[in-house]
Amino acid sequence: MRHILCCVVVFLHVRASIGFAPIRSHAAHVTAVSTKPLFSPSNSPHSTALGAIRGANGIELAGLLYDSTSTAFDAWEWTAVLGAPAALVAGAVLVTLSETRDRMQPRKSDKNWIRCAKQWFRFLTMTSFALEVLSIFVSTVTGTVLLSHGGQIAKNMVGYAAPLELLHHHHELEYLTMQIGFLQGLFNWLGAVALDQLIPEPNETKSAQRMNRCMSASIVTLMFWIQAFYNNHLTFYSDYFGVLRRYVFLFAKAYVWRWPIRPMALLYIPATIGSMILAWQAFISPPDEDDD
Repeated sequence: MRHILCCVVVFLHVRASIGFAPIRSHAAHVTAVSTKPLFSPSNSPHSTALGAIRGANGIELAGLLYDSTSTAFDAWEWTAVLGAPAALVAGAVLVTLSETRDRMQPRKSDKNWIRCAKQWFRFLTMTSFALEVLSIFVSTVTGTVLLSHGGQIAKNMVGYAAPLELLHHHHELEYLTMQIGFLQGLFNWLGAVALDQLIPEPNETKSAQRMNRCMSASIVTLMFWIQAFYNNHLTFYSDYFGVLRRYVFLFAKAYVWRWPIRPMALLYIPATIGSMILAWQAFISPPDEDDD
């Protein structure tokens, strides 16, 4: 019960923070356009998919303008609403991890498939929590950016009419980060729960094991249906794998293959490589090193 209350408190907290949104004024509906930066532009004269518009001092997004500040406000509302379900999933993941931390430790006497399932369970739960937190963080920062730029009356407008079209045009990387963070975090959590149901408990009856396999299969089926539903409602991409491909390209272009190099890249690139090495070592850890 306390875990359920914890999830409810997280959900209500996020909803309360969204509820105190600023009231949109009709005077703020200014017809505007995404044009060149106010200062010396970079190589591209238009707003890029990454939104990396720089001014004379190298400030990103310094000269970004929208077709309509009203549309930008609607896009901000979408980013704010997305944070609520992401926070709810993150809370549920923490509950799942805390309740299974001791039980999911690999043991020397475990069968190979049970040992592998436990390792994947821990990996999926932690990555699920990290992805949901990432989605919340990026939605918050992107919402701030959306409310930080105005509009300018001009002849040549970009032409988007919907809030998500504005996000896709000016902030595609951020838009994809929020989408992938929430959806993939949800998938990882559901996959971890399915693995938890498959791992047998000591002294568990055959009937209980059959029921657990049934529940695990039902969760996997639900994941397939969620994936199909998501693909059927995509507007800018063909399917989820297309979303992932586009995200890898945009992320590498923004944070890896660029010059001058980002100062933080000297930290997050080695940290990423180190984390991958540690993950590999964890998955190949021999059973002889574990105690029952």
